[in-house]
Amino acid sequence: MNFKQLNHIVVLSETLNFSKAAERVFLSQSALSKSIQAIEQQIGIAIFDRSKNSVLVTPAGKFVVDHARHLLAEIRNFHKNLDYLKTGEYGTIKVGSGPFPAKCFLHTAIRQLQANYPRISLDIRIDNWTNLLVQLKEGAIDYFIADIRNLEDDPFLKVTPIGGLTVALFCDANHPLIRLDRSRPIAPVEILDYTFASVSLPTLVFSELKHSLGLDHNDLFSVNFKCDDISLINRLVPDSDIIFVSSNLMMEQALQERHAVRLNIPMTRNRFGEWALVQIKDQKLVPCAEIFAQMLIDIVRDGSLQDDDKYGLAGNGPLNFIANSARADGSGTGAVER
Repeated sequence: MNFKQLNHIVVLSETLNFSKAAERVFLSQSALSKSIQAIEQQIGIAIFDRSKNSVLVTPAGKFVVDHARHLLAEIRNFHKNLDYLKTGEYGTIKVGSGPFPAKCFLHTAIRQLQANYPRISLDIRIDNWTNLLVQLKEGAIDYFIADIRNLEDDPFLKVTPIGGLTVALFCDANHPLIRLDRSRPIAPVEILDYTFASVSLPTLVFSELKHSLGLDHNDLFSVNFKCDDISLINRLVPDSDIIFVSSNLMMEQALQERHAVRLNIPMTRNRFGEWALVQIKDQKLVPCAEIFAQMLIDIVRDGSLQDDDKYGLAGNGPLNFIANSARADGSGTGAVER
């Protein structure tokens, strides 16, 4: 029994008239009658009770018609979803993200995707880059965006630079360091007496941050608190003596609402991360995953440029995708293989 035969059954059940049903399926009345007879012989069930003046669906035929109708709907949905899949309008994307990119840009990309491709499903994993890399190689995610400064060269990976954000040190508005004067200059050694909170920063990034602040690599904070759940850090900071490193972009609203203060402490540079989209080299992505990857690349790069223009320091150097594009061989993607 094929798709056309199923359709013949359903149409005849709806019209209960061979002439009208034949017209709807573009067959002669005799051809439709032969098709119905062939189906009934094949399954061994009389679907229709025919008399000289009427056509009725038999009790057993009702079961057949109901299932035929269901199968036709499933087949139509199957073909429609294949078309969506081929055009990128349907499918599931499994994406990983480091905490900072997720907090700053992921919501924008998701909203844009849902607005333009509402049938696409998303599975988002927020974690540090080391865990995301494991998930990528296990096939649990299609790709991830994160700081890749500690990512070793790997011939099986394709790494597309996408930028990075400037950072600063922040604290609660009633922190002892700035309680009397929020804008007073802070000496680097003053911050060592307090708990320092951050997401899991690559060792190199943390060392460069300390150097930019004028601290020696042997200078230690009284307590280090590392957590990749930024929302948890944000809940811990109010009414505490915690000093935490965060992106300027991420803290704009908290600063405007005067819930936090950016410490007035000199830095020689304030961008340390090297963000990238990481995927398995030569692995073909489904169209919807390709679409979302390009959205992420464009959104993060644009945001990085705006952040650098607003908060960047002269010592930062060019964003990684600008530097790599200058060396690219005309592809314009700035992608590199690791």
